[in-house]
Amino acid sequence: MTRRQWMNASAQALAAAAASRFIVIESYAGPKRGTYQSVFKPLDSFIQQYMWDMNSPGMTFVFADRDGVQRVASYGFSDREGKTEVKPVELFQIGSISKSFIAICLLQLRQEGKLDLFKPITEYMPWFGIESSFAPITLHHLLTHTAGLPGNPPVFLSDLSQKHRAAYAPGQYFHYSNTAFVALGHLLWALDGRPLSEVIRRRIFEPLGMTQSEPAITLDVRARMAKNYSAFQNDRPYLRNGRLSEAPAIILTDGSGCIASTPRDMGLYIQMLANRGQGPKGRLLSDESFQMFSRPYGEGCCAHRTYPPRCRSHSWRSG
Repeated sequence: MTRRQWMNASAQALAAAAASRFIVIESYAGPKRGTYQSVFKPLDSFIQQYMWDMNSPGMTFVFADRDGVQRVASYGFSDREGKTEVKPVELFQIGSISKSFIAICLLQLRQEGKLDLFKPITEYMPWFGIESSFAPITLHHLLTHTAGLPGNPPVFLSDLSQKHRAAYAPGQYFHYSNTAFVALGHLLWALDGRPLSEVIRRRIFEPLGMTQSEPAITLDVRARMAKNYSAFQNDRPYLRNGRLSEAPAIILTDGSGCIASTPRDMGLYIQMLANRGQGPKGRLLSDESFQMFSRPYGEGCCAHRTYPPRCRSHSWRSG
């Protein structure tokens, strides 16, 4: 059977659980579904409890392995007020998982001989103003969140005389930095010669068959996205299970978190990761590059006892 036939044959409502808003719709079952059948019901129960605890209106889920997407399911409502169920083709923002796409594209450029991860970032972007009394910050430091740069300020400061100040020697500690990946997105744009969205689409989406994903979150794709919700009153602490209202649209086009995707497409991405960089049309990453991509970094910061739980598990893959 074709993938489309499987999707049509498997589309069915599986459960309407104790909480009346909790609806599970399975929209795809892969050829190996029976292999994992026993885990799906416990997963659904866990997701039900998680959504209840987090006051989440809706959620989407994909189960994939080396052989492909094995299950796609959606839960709850995309529109609370209209009681519209989450659809498997709706886009969800994948947040900082987008950073792993940036890392893969940069590693591809490294494979092509177009950059050196251990060169100072200012050799590639001399306009990236950094004030530091320590050794130079490299691309590798930016990729592993060990550059010592602030977490969220803009890359382009309004005052050209101002610079980003390094707080510690690069490589010494882990500190999560969106600013680092915004800068890396600009670098990717400059070295590849195409807009960042086009780089992601050509280098990752198309080789993996991620035809439903969007590499930039703009108002043009808002109609395809599940609704966002936030606290109804934001002038006071939010009480869990408090009232929600639809949140304003988010526009995000930089390297820190610009991708919106569907569960099926993210399953294809997971399949590539499970196959260590191998996609259906060839390798996205060489074995050496995938080793760099998936290796945990941050042993130094663990030794200094700064953020031991996060450092030990941190890698480019986890953003």
